[in-house]
Amino acid sequence: MQNEVDSPVINIRPDMLPITLEVYAQRTGQSLSAVRTQAHRGTIPTLQMGKSSAIYVNQAQMIMSSLEAAGWDILVRNDFISS
Repeated sequence: MQNEVDSPVINIRPDMLPITLEVYAQRTGQSLSAVRTQAHRGTIPTLQMGKSSAIYVNQAQMIMSSLEAAGWDILVRNDFISS
């Protein structure tokens, strides 16, 4: 028996760990100053872990936002989040 909707399932497992602003700047070929400005303006999603002064780029949010903007129906499994 076939499902009502025969749509493909694609599993994507990108690098979703937070990275420092410095690493993000290097990976994207931007200056650290430019990345800090983007973080301050909120044009890149950031997070701060605990009371540390280190600010990280939230890669998971960047990926999810990009896929949703492209019209993808995103489903994140609960067991993936808790592992």
